[in-house]
Amino acid sequence: MFQRKPRLRRKGVAAVEFAFVAPIFFLLVFAVIELGRMMMVQQSLTNAAREGCRKAVLATTTSGSDVDTAVRQYLQSVMSNASNPDAVRVTVPTSMSTTTSGSSLTVDVEVDYADVTWLPLGYLGLNPTIRASQFGLRE
Repeated sequence: MFQRKPRLRRKGVAAVEFAFVAPIFFLLVFAVIELGRMMMVQQSLTNAAREGCRKAVLATTTSGSDVDTAVRQYLQSVMSNASNPDAVRVTVPTSMSTTTSGSSLTVDVEVDYADVTWLPLGYLGLNPTIRASQFGLRE
């Protein structure tokens, strides 16, 4: 009565579908990982600027290099090139010995994204500067 139609051969269809979907999937996975890393570096710079500002507002701190050292020591756990002044730029008040009590101090920390990324994104022209700043009053 009823005759069945012969099944069409579909060998390799899953492989072809995977070949179309896999690049997009892996691109999204790497983008999420890099976005997470960028947020981690941003938070680390914020914390390092906070540590530097805590050091700068103390009345016993008389040198900007002490503040710079505090920032770079904090960043050592996050970045291997934290001690490199070309990679991590720290801006601290230079006249710490003459700063009076109640004066405002600002510590800025910035790094180029190409110096902290795990992917070679420099050839795409993607190199934003990640910045953090902290403000405090001298004791």
